[in-house]
Amino acid sequence: MKYFYVLCGLLAASASSSASPFILSLELWNECNAGCLFCRNDKGEIHDINPQGKMANGISKGKMSVDMACDIISQFKDDALIAVLYTNGEPLLYKELPAVIQHATKNKMLSMISTNGLLFTPENAKAILESGIDFIKIQLGGFTQDIYSIQIRYGQVETLKNNIRMLAELKKQGHHHTLILIDWITYNYNRHQIPLIEKFCQELGLMLSFRAGNPKGGLEQSEPKQSPESLPLKMSCDWLWQGMQINYNGDILQCCEGVVWSDLKPYTTMTAGKTQLKEVWNGPQAQAMRRTMATQGRGAIPICQGCERKGVCFKW
Repeated sequence: MKYFYVLCGLLAASASSSASPFILSLELWNECNAGCLFCRNDKGEIHDINPQGKMANGISKGKMSVDMACDIISQFKDDALIAVLYTNGEPLLYKELPAVIQHATKNKMLSMISTNGLLFTPENAKAILESGIDFIKIQLGGFTQDIYSIQIRYGQVETLKNNIRMLAELKKQGHHHTLILIDWITYNYNRHQIPLIEKFCQELGLMLSFRAGNPKGGLEQSEPKQSPESLPLKMSCDWLWQGMQINYNGDILQCCEGVVWSDLKPYTTMTAGKTQLKEVWNGPQAQAMRRTMATQGRGAIPICQGCERKGVCFKW
């Protein structure tokens, strides 16, 4: 029923949405161990996608408290469908991840992470599975080290593949319901290895998806753009009516891109135990943003002007 009200809001170009979002996107920690070209420079600084950004050292880094993460989930436990527990960072670096997942499970909310998979150990993999996680997406862009390391600065692909095998076996042994999906990031340079990853996933009984790779960071001359289509500047974005993005510091942002866009003014900054998130969700700032989107399209909002996505999807 809640999704019905979301659709009604979209169709009517309403400034209000349902009583709460049905997707919660939490940036638990934006540090990472892989150093992907499209995400960070060789110093580990996060790329700022704001073309007018003036931050000397890129996007600031930080970690969300467990209290804040659990408070967010608790406030939306009766309405939201899923807690997406990553945005720009590597969730396995967040040692309290099982506790946050367990809180979502206890409150009957789905949970998911996207990970480079390099930090899985038998201990943390078991803890995450036993916490009740519903969906684990593991990024992979090469089946051999020479291909894998074109995009990933740090990490050994054989370690990653062994970790995936271990995770699949632990899931089987524990009869866990978790869906494990290998997210193959497709470039011209790794297309010839698609049969290898297809066989790998088939042998382990894993799901497999394909998406276009991002050439940013050094591959712009050899790889095509992620989307060859024209920017949908006049198209309204569903996210404003469906999802809430909260950064590690409590900033409530318009969308997931906000965590890598410097100088973006949040709707407000959350304080755990005090901020009433449902009031922010349909508050004046959120309504003003939806009204602009519905009447003028993406072209009127700087952070939305270069966005190629249509609908609500997980880009990582």
